[in-house]
Amino acid sequence: MKTEIPSEFHIRRATVADAKVLARHRCEMWLAMNDLLPEGYHQMYEQCIQYFEETVADKSYQGWLIVDASGKIVAGGGLLLRRIAPYPLENGLSCSSEMQAHILNMFTEIDYRCYGLAKSLMDTMLHWCEEEKVGHVTLNASSVGKPLYQKLGFGEVKNFMKWNGRQP
Repeated sequence: MKTEIPSEFHIRRATVADAKVLARHRCEMWLAMNDLLPEGYHQMYEQCIQYFEETVADKSYQGWLIVDASGKIVAGGGLLLRRIAPYPLENGLSCSSEMQAHILNMFTEIDYRCYGLAKSLMDTMLHWCEEEKVGHVTLNASSVGKPLYQKLGFGEVKNFMKWNGRQP
């Protein structure tokens, strides 16, 4: 997989020092999808700063950022890593325990959309997964991101469910 990015941009790895940018990207992403109310922004932002400081430091979050020629961070995305238990393959045989990456925090600043930056980030992250032998990669797709993810080979999983707490 080859990563191509316009020459005025470059990709770099996220560090703990980028926690505030990662937090802002995450909040802006949820705000844009109308899942986060403006009055909840500050609390989520503060929680995300702590989260990214911890997960980038312990390497359970691997992040990449796109920087423009002036040094401004204009896009980012990352992988949340965990080891999953063995499971049966489609042929009925067992797959050994392996690392799983869940792609999250995909965000591009409004003025920098339509440059192919999200695709460059995805190519970079998927290439990293191939190099690191991470065979199981998942993501949650917004309606805007879904066409890109489908072009990259992601398909929908029909048996996924989310617990919403105990019901009365």
